[in-house]
Amino acid sequence: MASESRCRDGVWDGIDDDGVARLEIDRPDRMNALDGLASARLVEVCGQWRSRNDIRVVILSGRGGAFCAGADVAGMASSAASSGGFDADESRGIIESGSRLVGAVRDLPVPVVAAVDGAAVGIGASLAVAADLVYATARSYFLLAFVNIGLMPDGGATALFTASVGRARANAMALLGEKLFAPEAFDAGLLNGVADDADLLEGLVDGAVRRVLRSSPDALAMTKSALDAHALGGFQAAIGREITGQTALLQSPAFQRALSAFAGER
Repeated sequence: MASESRCRDGVWDGIDDDGVARLEIDRPDRMNALDGLASARLVEVCGQWRSRNDIRVVILSGRGGAFCAGADVAGMASSAASSGGFDADESRGIIESGSRLVGAVRDLPVPVVAAVDGAAVGIGASLAVAADLVYATARSYFLLAFVNIGLMPDGGATALFTASVGRARANAMALLGEKLFAPEAFDAGLLNGVADDADLLEGLVDGAVRRVLRSSPDALAMTKSALDAHALGGFQAAIGREITGQTALLQSPAFQRALSAFAGER
């Protein structure tokens, strides 16, 4: 039972008496797509948890049958329609928000376990893969469809996915917009385990959490830091390239057409 829990701005967070902290995106009507408030809340909670020595492990998930469908494009389309588009400062602010979110997860000193059920798209895919251990249901998939709307991957995706699945598979996801379903993602090295359904996924995650709780917190923190230094040594440089590229692309005619089409469909 959680000794602390609350829901605010589309994010539920709680910490139980064993030091297991849970972060759950709670916007099921939007497939847990992230708006500015939800992103800011996730960053805020991770920042608060980073300095707490009573937290041993963090579980990251989404409510209602989707992990996270990415940025709330509907909200972006509405905002762009009312303001006439995004200028350079607004564009940079949007991309920096996603980068801060993934960075906040990566900066947690304890192991982060992602429980993915359903779609993990765009910044949602980056958020899932930013975890240290990733488990998913068989129906889940990962999608970097930025190119379809005139954008490029962000949130550290160019580093995270290349480090996890290799250059060829990452190129297919980013350049061709190919979906990577959970069974294939497991074979490619993106996932630590696949479960047939949400109940079995919970069992997989709980098993990993129990093993973490039996280990030395100091040993886990130092091991995580060493692994990151090797596998994700270029993470910050990738973030910088993505921010520069996306800032320009958010103002491009191709993306403006995509937003207009989306607003028209809505």
